[in-house]
Amino acid sequence: YHSVQFTVQKRFSHGFSILANYTVSKSIDIASYATIEGNSAGPDPFNFNNNRGLSDFDTPQRLVISGIVEHPRLGGRHAVLRAVAGGWQSNFIFTAQSGTPISVFSGVDNALMGVGSNRVDLTGQSWELPGGRSRGEQVLAWFDRAAFRQNALGTIGQLGRNMLRAPGAWNADYSVFKEFPVVEGLRLQFRGEFFNVFNHTRLGGPNTTFTSPLFGRITSAFEPRIGQLAIKLIF
Repeated sequence: YHSVQFTVQKRFSHGFSILANYTVSKSIDIASYATIEGNSAGPDPFNFNNNRGLSDFDTPQRLVISGIVEHPRLGGRHAVLRAVAGGWQSNFIFTAQSGTPISVFSGVDNALMGVGSNRVDLTGQSWELPGGRSRGEQVLAWFDRAAFRQNALGTIGQLGRNMLRAPGAWNADYSVFKEFPVVEGLRLQFRGEFFNVFNHTRLGGPNTTFTSPLFGRITSAFEPRIGQLAIKLIF
């Protein structure tokens, strides 16, 4: 794993603070989450170097920006206006990152190794489709299916591990808090929290099994906007 990380921070003053982190990285391994001893490093249990590739969690670029904003307390204004509109606190987290790597599988054990599906062979055609396509076109075909074919008998497949990449994504979460004094030592906090506040569509990864009728299609997405309200008693 190699990375360079940048951080910019504005400590809390004048009613707000901001923290920004940007990471450029690359991670390579032969098994990201499974044990080599269990022959789960990849489709070739006899030569682990054939399973060498980008880590399943490799994220070349990732940006995270978070902040806190204290809104004016409206001192000197009417008590009702001050109670309703004054003293709120806003919090936000914005995240944008590259997609994670994906492997394409043949759906058959042509390698005859008894370890399940192998990887595919290449036809010589590029799997990359033109940029600027609509979201609907990306959902129907994330990559060019004509670039792949089933691996030849007795082989594990030409395409290396994690050579393709799933869609990248960005997301913004927002929350707003306000505390109301009840009696001495007792406060009531109102909390409103909104995840994926802009209801931005974040696509999941495509189907990567060559024998599947959904091969190359994206059939999932991350959560839509979710909001929740809560009251917290602080004493």
